[in-house]
Amino acid sequence: MRRTPMKRTAWLRAQPEREARPERIKPAAQPLARPVRYAQPANDPVLAQPKDEKAKPGKGAPNAEERAWMDAIVAYGCIACRIDNLGITPPAVHHILRGGRRIGHLFTLPLCDPGHHQGGQEKGAISRHPYKARFEAKYGTELELLERLRAALNWNAR
Repeated sequence: MRRTPMKRTAWLRAQPEREARPERIKPAAQPLARPVRYAQPANDPVLAQPKDEKAKPGKGAPNAEERAWMDAIVAYGCIACRIDNLGITPPAVHHILRGGRRIGHLFTLPLCDPGHHQGGQEKGAISRHPYKARFEAKYGTELELLERLRAALNWNAR
């Protein structure tokens, strides 16, 4: 081990000659190409695959219990059609909102689409979107409908 520091000299080390580098050319910016998805028949397995894009905040994938709940309410049919004695109609899953955000997948209602969910004016139905006040005046609040649905499906016992 050296006991004294090394002396610095004024002599410069000879630098090895570097080869001239070719100038780097940046590639032209290419637009991002995303696959275009068109509507396909319901029995097509392509629709069952997960989306390419990450879910927005608050829109996570449902767990097993939430999937079971949503399968049960889809099998039950539109709750507003049942109240109107129109029988079982195929529904869309409507998420209940609080403060403009989804509460969760267990807080969902089955509403037919088009019809009681949205776009029901042509059918003579009161749609939840955009007529929330009229919808709730006729059928009750969304949370009342949820309790009624849970009682009909005996979901609290699970």
